Amino acid sequence: MSTAAALPLLHLWVYNHPLQGIGDQLEFFFLLLKQQGYPVSMGRKPRQDALNVVIENFSEVSSQTLIDFCQQTGKRVGLIMTEHLDLHGSELLIHGERLWNDNDYMPPAVQVARIKNLMDCVPWLRAIFVLGDLPQLEGSERMFPGVPVRALPFPQLPMIDVEQQMPQYDFVFSGGITAFRTQVLQKVGASHSLAHTTEFLPRKGRDQLNTTARLVLNIPQRPGWRWLSLMRIIAALNCGRATVSVATEDTSWIARCCYQLAESEWEGRLGEMRTDWQAAYLQAYERYELMRRDFLAERGFPSDLLEYWALLEKSRA
Repeated sequence: MSTAAALPLLHLWVYNHPLQGIGDQLEFFFLLLKQQGYPVSMGRKPRQDALNVVIENFSEVSSQTLIDFCQQTGKRVGLIMTEHLDLHGSELLIHGERLWNDNDYMPPAVQVARIKNLMDCVPWLRAIFVLGDLPQLEGSERMFPGVPVRALPFPQLPMIDVEQQMPQYDFVFSGGITAFRTQVLQKVGASHSLAHTTEFLPRKGRDQLNTTARLVLNIPQRPGWRWLSLMRIIAALNCGRATVSVATEDTSWIARCCYQLAESEWEGRLGEMRTDWQAAYLQAYERYELMRRDFLAERGFPSDLLEYWALLEKSRA
């Protein structure tokens, strides 16, 4: 077992994202790695003395930047995947649908460009990381041959004292707008008090918005969307709020600490959830901690991969 002093430095090389769009992922990464005893840093440029990790979202220019760095230094990078990309047989699916399917969440041309630019980077990846267990990346061994895919387990979260809080609204939602989300928000707003924004807020601004309401809403991008928003649920717990998800039936690990209401029942049951929001939070928090421990026991932390990666980096220095 490595001593804390011998653990390698992990550096989040954040050059292809505006920070306000990835605040939750950054916090997850930093919190988990520090809890595991690893030194971590972040910057707009890579570091020669660290294991560099990037977050997926590549353009032609940003993918070439990564490739140039790896070619010039002999180093490889770790990649955090954020999009739902699956390979079923010979068919590549993004967000559960075939390529070029029209939608109002991510235009097909953007989807194809992101996939192409991601695949250009694959030869230069040391590992692919998933935060928790989403995205699932089914068929990853064929999509990313020779690149291990490992889970970064859920970090421990603090318990929030909510006894003295008096929220102004019943529900809050923040996120990009689609036709389905607009429809759901209109129905929620007709019967309940609702705070929502469609703008990307800095993490502190989003946290402040969350605490104005009793419960946080998760609304899928479209009917049939298979997955909960893991980051939204964790962000809510960090504010002392439980998340209620409408029209979802996800079975991933994070579902254990989110209240899901099926599409056929959510309108009738949503009002029940707001009556004792403090108890809903405490139960969700307890379920999260149980889930976190179970996940860590089953999946482990990828210390073996990080140690092997560090040894390879030293051998090339």
